[in-house]
Amino acid sequence: MWTLSRSPRCLLPALIVPLVLVGWAGCGSPAPLVTPVVTDCCTGGTIYEDPDLTKVPQFPGGEAAMYVWLGNRLTRPAGTEAVKEGPLVQFNVGCDGVLKDIAIKVPAEPTLDSLALDAVRAMPTWVPGRIKDKVVCTFHVIAVNFE
Repeated sequence: MWTLSRSPRCLLPALIVPLVLVGWAGCGSPAPLVTPVVTDCCTGGTIYEDPDLTKVPQFPGGEAAMYVWLGNRLTRPAGTEAVKEGPLVQFNVGCDGVLKDIAIKVPAEPTLDSLALDAVRAMPTWVPGRIKDKVVCTFHVIAVNFE
């Protein structure tokens, strides 16, 4: 016999997610095989990766507009010329398009990392990702270059 160490409210998503991953949706209908990155058991929100989406999250105006926007805000600090590549920044795009949980995925140099984080934190609201017609929270990674 086992005992519950979590509240019943938090246990429900833990029971549902494995069933979705193996393709069972109940009532004989197949479930979409979508792999969540993280499940927040207290809010029930699932964060999806780009391959699972029918429409990936997007900076207003698209990827080219994002890099123009970043280029207008970033300048390479003195003493970092030897660093060839900028950092990779990861974040979640909420269902409302607000960027959350912004962090460095692959660091470049501490000064560049700090500037990249500040720039991404200052970004406007994105167009959220979708699975079919449903707006979903998504995990996203971008490369921030200092050129």
